[in-house]
Amino acid sequence: MSSTTSPTPVATDLAVTVLIPAFNEEESISSTVEAIRKFEQYVRALEIIVINDGSKDRTGEIARTLPVTLLEHETNYGYGAALKNGLRNAKHDYILIADADGTYPLEDIPRLLADAPTHAMVVGARTGAVVQVPPLRKPGKWIITRLAEYLSNRKIPDLNSGFRIFRKDVALRYIELYPDGFSFTTTITLAMLTNHYQVKFIPINYHRRVGKSSIKPIRDFTNFTILIIRICAYFKPLNVFVPPALLLIVVGLIKGGIDYHHQGHLGLLGIVLALTGIQMLFIGLLADLIDHRMKL
Repeated sequence: MSSTTSPTPVATDLAVTVLIPAFNEEESISSTVEAIRKFEQYVRALEIIVINDGSKDRTGEIARTLPVTLLEHETNYGYGAALKNGLRNAKHDYILIADADGTYPLEDIPRLLADAPTHAMVVGARTGAVVQVPPLRKPGKWIITRLAEYLSNRKIPDLNSGFRIFRKDVALRYIELYPDGFSFTTTITLAMLTNHYQVKFIPINYHRRVGKSSIKPIRDFTNFTILIIRICAYFKPLNVFVPPALLLIVVGLIKGGIDYHHQGHLGLLGIVLALTGIQMLFIGLLADLIDHRMKL
């Protein structure tokens, strides 16, 4: 069932390429492609690209029998690498990405298509009535999202949903930033939000996956956190550097005041903290200046 009750969307004039990264998805790749092809009537042209990312099962064998363009990796390069390969080979102006594991409600594709002409990206946010996220992932997902919202100054209902449609030309502007792993969706979300593109989040359901997940929570949580800080430092450097810089300066001044009151001179630690904060502040200002000059 769809996540919300809404009128049946009308057909759009969009030409869409659907990218389906697949790693050991023999149980669901065929049904995923079949479900997507049902919505061919809603677009002017539809291309489906399956990227077989070094699967060890029959995913590639099954995909070769389907009415799709098949890109194959000899080894498993990662989710982001698969999407980047698909993006470079896509024929059409709009890119729809969807997983092959049965988690996303593909019946909601027309809802994403309906808003695509007026937005750079439309994201299926996993905030619907039925959201079956493994409990182990929830704390990390909450922390990462709050960090991204703080650094980007934007409300983000779903930072890394793998079900979305976006303009190909905008996505290609940041292709060198996209990592090979699962952080592709996090990166493109932050890149578009911090550069003031129109992004819309639509509530969708999220189902239990078919087959075994390749996500490693601890490793991916660490990578996501580092990535968010790196991307925001690239696009919003003041948001990254100024808060800790001011904190160090304030703590240094307090420590220096305490030392002067008790010892009659400034302590080394207070001086080091304050000077480190001032140095970090100037680094942030310099990075912000470079960022603005690059956009001229």
